[in-house]
Amino acid sequence: MRAAMRSFSLKKAGSTSWTRPGLEVAVRLDMLRSIGVLNVWRRWRDEARLAAFSVDGKRAGYEEIWRDAADELGAQVTRVSGGFLEISKGSVRTRVWNHVAPLDDLVTQRLSLDKVLVHGMLAEAGLPVPTHAEFDLGNVQIAQALLRRSTGPCVVKPVSSDAGSGTTTGVRTEMHLRRAVLRAARLESRMLIERQAPGYDHRMLMLDGELLDVVKRHPPHVTGDGRSSISKLIAAENARRIEWLVGKGSSTLLQIDLDCLFTLEDAGLSLSSVPPAGERVQVKTAVNQNAPHENEGVLRHGEISPALVEDARTAVDVLGLRLAAVEVVTPDTSVPLREVGGVVLEVNSPPGLRYHYDIAEPDQAVRVAVPILERLLEG
Repeated sequence: MRAAMRSFSLKKAGSTSWTRPGLEVAVRLDMLRSIGVLNVWRRWRDEARLAAFSVDGKRAGYEEIWRDAADELGAQVTRVSGGFLEISKGSVRTRVWNHVAPLDDLVTQRLSLDKVLVHGMLAEAGLPVPTHAEFDLGNVQIAQALLRRSTGPCVVKPVSSDAGSGTTTGVRTEMHLRRAVLRAARLESRMLIERQAPGYDHRMLMLDGELLDVVKRHPPHVTGDGRSSISKLIAAENARRIEWLVGKGSSTLLQIDLDCLFTLEDAGLSLSSVPPAGERVQVKTAVNQNAPHENEGVLRHGEISPALVEDARTAVDVLGLRLAAVEVVTPDTSVPLREVGGVVLEVNSPPGLRYHYDIAEPDQAVRVAVPILERLLEG
């Protein structure tokens, strides 16, 4: 496989000989070579265990979130099936499905998934977005050129992915790019390369132009015990997540992927490294697989720049959305994005609501489902 990866040049990536099954095999072989049979086996085992806990299409915590909101508003909840709930108050009735509330039409939601289109619309509205370029397997040299111009790391992702699927951060070298392209291309032919913006990921939940909540999402970490390798610490973290999820639905595992490998590499570490007891080690840069204790509510403890709120409001208005999470990357929410090199990264519709409940201090969580359900029941 080492020889195969060395021979995978950017020129070859542009050939039409690659098929989706071929890309899938190449990615699996690359990961097998990189992380070893034991870690691949652990991933398959944990994914199988997690799948066994899925209950009738329900996602962890969402029924509880909507029932809490309904109780607050004096509404009644009826479980339908497959994660669907019917909520009524008097003669008004609505339905929700896990995190999806019927406030925006499907066309507008579909538009928000196209990252290239969204970047263009936001930039035209004067919002700062990452330096980026679209490419496919026929013109990977476009991505190569942006990488060469960048002084820092880049991110490679499918254009229409959600929840971080196929995304690789920390792309610094041509070999990184080759591997990241393979990973993204197996999901979608259209791909995007972005310069990685400095700062933390913040989800700003907007409803009809009003800011409901801001959550600062820290990258996933493990804590050393002085004996275990990083790969064993990740396995132990996944075991804890699965134990917590018994009977509660589905969630995500902390996966050893390119994002993990590149993050460790940048810190001079590997999966076999043994951190000292008590040392926290960042194991990924993408935040979609972090744990609740790595999510921080900002509204109660931090300052939000009015200019930042206005940028979020502009982002949802440009796309024509009522309910959305505007994802911004910034080192400081008290300062306008342009002054600190921050960017609007994505506009997520429908937004995941559990991020606002699954935080380090859950008793301080903003119950965002209450105003959302109130809007749904206005009739």
